[in-house]
Parts: sequence; C-alpha cells; structure tokens
Amino acid sequence: MSEQKLGLATMGNTGVDTIEQMKIMKNVGFEAFFTGWMPERTEEIANEAARLGLFQQSIHSPFSGDYKVRYLWEGGEAGEFVTNSLIECVKDCARFDIPVMVIHPFIGFKDHNPTEVGLDNYARVIEAANKLGVRLGFENVEGEEYLAAIMKRFWNEPSVGFCLDTGHEMCYNEHRDMLALYGEKLCHTHFNDNLGVRGDEITFHDDLHLMPTDGIADWHNIMERIRKTGYNGVLMSELAYASRPENEPFGYGKMTLEEFMAVAYEKIKKAIAM
Repeated sequence: MSEQKLGLATMGNTGVDTIEQMKIMKNVGFEAFFTGWMPERTEEIANEAARLGLFQQSIHSPFSGDYKVRYLWEGGEAGEFVTNSLIECVKDCARFDIPVMVIHPFIGFKDHNPTEVGLDNYARVIEAANKLGVRLGFENVEGEEYLAAIMKRFWNEPSVGFCLDTGHEMCYNEHRDMLALYGEKLCHTHFNDNLGVRGDEITFHDDLHLMPTDGIADWHNIMERIRKTGYNGVLMSELAYASRPENEPFGYGKMTLEEFMAVAYEKIKKAIAM
C-alpha cells in the first residue's frame, strides 16, 4: 500500500495559481493531483504536469452554479446544458489522457427521488465515456438515492466507477460503509477528515475537508476496507486550506500554502500507515 502514489487536489481561494500549486505539491512530495474543470486551461495544466512529472489522475466535473447537477435530474434546457457540459468534460479528459472524471451524482439535501430523465441524461454521459475510454468516478455525496439509482442502472457499463470521499462517508452518509456497496467499482479517492454531524441535521458545514488525522476518522478501518477492494491506484486527498471559517481552530490559515501542503503530506502518510 505504501508504494501507491499520493495525490492532492488543487484548491480554490488560496491566492495561488493552479500552476504554482502544482509546483508546490511536487516540491513537498506529492506525485499526483487533480483539478476542477477549467476548459480554457486544460492543455496548459496537462503540459505543466508532464513537465513536472506529476500524474493528473482526474478532472472533477462541475456541479454547482449554472452546472448544478440537480438540473440534470429535472430535465429541460438547464438539464441539457449540464449533460452536454459533462460530456465536454469527458472529452477533455480523453484529449489529455486523464483517466478519470469525478462526478457528483446530485447536490442538495431536500430531494430524494431520482428520475428517469436524469438516468437518461447520465446514460448519454456514460456512453461518451465508454467510447472515449474515460472512467467516471461517481462520488458518495448527499442524496445517496441518486448514486444508488445510477449504480443499479449502469453497474455493468465499463466506464462506471466509484470515488470514495472519506469525509462525506462520515457526515453525508452518516458513517455507512460505502465501500461495502461500491468497493468493486473503486477508481478514485478523496481522502479528508471531519468531526461528523455536529448538529441536529446534516449540513454542508459538516464537510470540513480537514487533513487526515485532524478529525475523527478511523484511518485504520478506512485503509483496511480499501485494501479489501484491491484498489492500487493513487491515494488522492481533497482538502480545504484557509477558506472555511470552521477550520480556523486547526490553524490552517496561519500556514503558508507550502507549509499547509507539507504538513498535509506527512499526515496523509501517517494515516495510510495505520
């Protein structure tokens, strides 16, 4: 397990450009990374990754704003726009040999009713990914019914995979074992920590994206479950730097980005060795 590459997501709201973040990652020891979808910069980022010797494992497809994935389930012009955007993101992954596109199946806590129009829209994205050889890492987020519906309908499609977000599992999924359901499809990880659900109901504020070992996650259990799946790809982390007030007690905002990434690298190594 220790021979697997360690990766880190680039982060927004840092004041540091994506390319500079990649250089810092490389300097502190990370071997892989992923970014959000920036179509106007995809080629530039891919070229810089090659120059640095960093492996770009994935692009995280958009899921908010005009690209809100709930629209995909509702249909209409907005749903068509989101569906077509996801297909364009798949094409960018294929064009630059990025093997995985991560997808949030849904966003929001109030709705729990997957629709046929949504599944039909995802069928188009999956068809494109099958043709282009891109793996789709459907992530465990809020609205588990939507992930379950996708997996039930498309389980045998070659492009369909699963991205385990360890923090989401603790808060959005209330500690349910997502790998027991989808571990056979594991193709990507988002390692992060949090303090679980802290109020009377689950909210986005529970999803702290702390460094591994800074929260309550049982990393021995996480790594044991990952080993059982046979996954031997990048162990990727997705962390929040200084942009979340909830994380201020952890002192992240007092660190430079380089200090933050260096500390994170050591904590990730500690977590995966448990």
